[in-house]
Amino acid sequence: MISLFSPLFKSMAERAHHFPQITVCLQERLFHLCRQRRARPYSAIIDPWSTSQRNDMKAEKTNAIARHLFVFISTLLLSSVALAQAAPDRTAAIRQIQQRVDETYVVPELRPVIIAQLERARLAHRYDVADPDLFVTRVNEDLQAAAHDGHLYLANDQAQYAALLAPPESKEGIEAYRHALAVRNHSGLTKLEILTGNVRYLRLERFQWIPGITAKAYDDAADFLQDGDAIIIDLRSNGGGNSEAADYFSRVFLAPDPRRPGDPASRGRNAAWANKRLYLLVDGGGASAAEAVAYGAQQEKTAWIVGSTTYGAANNNKRFAIAPQFVLSVSYNRPINPISGTNWEGVGVKPDISVAAERALDAALGAALDHLGSAKDVMPERLAEYRWARTAIEARLHPPKIDPARMSGWAGTFGTIEIKRSEAGLLFYRSDRPKRPQGVLMVPLDDQGLFGVPGYSDLRAKIGPTEVVLLHGAEDAREVFARNVTR
Repeated sequence: MISLFSPLFKSMAERAHHFPQITVCLQERLFHLCRQRRARPYSAIIDPWSTSQRNDMKAEKTNAIARHLFVFISTLLLSSVALAQAAPDRTAAIRQIQQRVDETYVVPELRPVIIAQLERARLAHRYDVADPDLFVTRVNEDLQAAAHDGHLYLANDQAQYAALLAPPESKEGIEAYRHALAVRNHSGLTKLEILTGNVRYLRLERFQWIPGITAKAYDDAADFLQDGDAIIIDLRSNGGGNSEAADYFSRVFLAPDPRRPGDPASRGRNAAWANKRLYLLVDGGGASAAEAVAYGAQQEKTAWIVGSTTYGAANNNKRFAIAPQFVLSVSYNRPINPISGTNWEGVGVKPDISVAAERALDAALGAALDHLGSAKDVMPERLAEYRWARTAIEARLHPPKIDPARMSGWAGTFGTIEIKRSEAGLLFYRSDRPKRPQGVLMVPLDDQGLFGVPGYSDLRAKIGPTEVVLLHGAEDAREVFARNVTR
């Protein structure tokens, strides 16, 4: 039955798109017809086997179908009204987008292709939607289908839209908008930490720039990192940002380019970094300026790139306000690396050490400790520290598989140490340390009975058939507890 009404629905929807007032009349007429068909009372039904009874039952079924059609068509027509009301705003927005692409887009031969893609979709009423987020999604799908450019996109961002329209130097302007974001986020530098082996760590979430402020924040972070034996800078999910911040990053955190020592950009760098291993963590969420930093360092051989391939958005972009509330990013320049003669657009930055993004930090830390431990003059206590940490890192990168029956055999009482079996694993108790955590879930470090004990500083337990050995931070600091014998 629905298929029979399809031409009608289509015609009505098209008419509603052009003449929204028709929907009100049609709804009233449908409602009136449905009420007429429901007018016959059920009390008129006497003989359930009579012809009139069967006719009434058929009539009631028809009434039910009519009621469902009323709801369906009403919904369709109301949706058409919403579409018709939204269409003028969306058409104006598409026209603005097409104009900006025609005036600005970095690849001239793709401009008519992008404009035509948007126009076809507009004529097909693809953008006639009231939901601004759905509108943005559809526009971006078409922009990417035409250009495959990570910097060509539309965003539903009312705050940035308003800032773009305000005078640039005003309190409501785009500079004030970016300044407020950078202050709240400490110019993107959100975490500093000392890891095992004096490996220093920096988390950089975004490249943001505040004149007179960000440079000092970068300099302070560099002072902290410089005292480390190796450096890890985390750029995962860093979507890019300000090019001035990215340029200053390279100046402050990268060693001079050994391939181009006379290059002006290289001459301003700190030569002390050349004696330290630098690892940059990346993933598929890293884009734009974050990729520029990683790609440049990789080409220069001034850093090791660890993680997964980045997004692949190399082109420089500008942002434009698109009424009534959108922001359009358009690529206007194609950067070229002087060493490779190309860039990472569409392909991303390929890591030197490829590993899942969530394991990139462990992979980089393990590589740093291996490098530090391979030095000829490394002190024995440092080497023990590196090996101790490396065991836990390896277990996180490659979790050991232990047979459940074997794990059950490791449970037992060893003097003041009790190890209980649970569904989750082995639980650690120590009665002579009642104020310390009890019932701690032990972490397998290998398949030979070595476990970490969270909640106890640098404590591990090596479980054997007749004893458990507690290791404190190094293999030569230990306590031995014999297994209790059951008689």
